[in-house]
Amino acid sequence: MEIEGGINMISIVKTDVIKNKEEGETITGELRGLSTDDKPTTFEGKTIGNGSVFIEIDTGKIFFYDLENELWKEA
Repeated sequence: MEIEGGINMISIVKTDVIKNKEEGETITGELRGLSTDDKPTTFEGKTIGNGSVFIEIDTGKIFFYDLENELWKEA
């Protein structure tokens, strides 16, 4: 996966694609990467869905995606 500024080593597992009139097509799932990786707001052209999870594999920190505010919030 390439994100502006470099290549990130992010994996996505357990995904669901949801079609929604207001938000378009979103992808909800669990993402895993390093704490130095940029946490994405899109994946493969789809918006990351509300409640998606990002796990930093090097720190063990868990983040949930807040679609309304477009933020990853630490659990």
